[in-house]
Amino acid sequence: MSRTLQDVSLMYERHEQWMVRYGRVYSDNDEKEKRFQIYKENLALIESFNKANNKPYKLGVNEFADLTNEEFKASRNRFKGHMCSQNELISFKYENVTAVPSTMDWRKKGAVTPIKDQGQCGK
Repeated sequence: MSRTLQDVSLMYERHEQWMVRYGRVYSDNDEKEKRFQIYKENLALIESFNKANNKPYKLGVNEFADLTNEEFKASRNRFKGHMCSQNELISFKYENVTAVPSTMDWRKKGAVTPIKDQGQCGK
């Protein structure tokens, strides 16, 4: 565990900075303390995951860092199905293309952007 996670005053300061960055305001001190504990647990999970270094990606702190996994799922996973009609046929412009490379790294082409918050997309 990093020194940051072990130093309580440093963690409180980090949480305060996170609150300012994401505009988070809590109803009272009890709620703030509860959210701080969740924030701290999530940071420990992120640090542990990244330290394991067994995935091709890293986790980071974002605006959901003070939510439990259940709260996050309840607020974000509301996709109800396809937006298009089943009867609607859509043609694919490049369906007969055959001269394509076996691999393509879109990062090298500059086509990959940072992850964006899609909000309640699909709700």
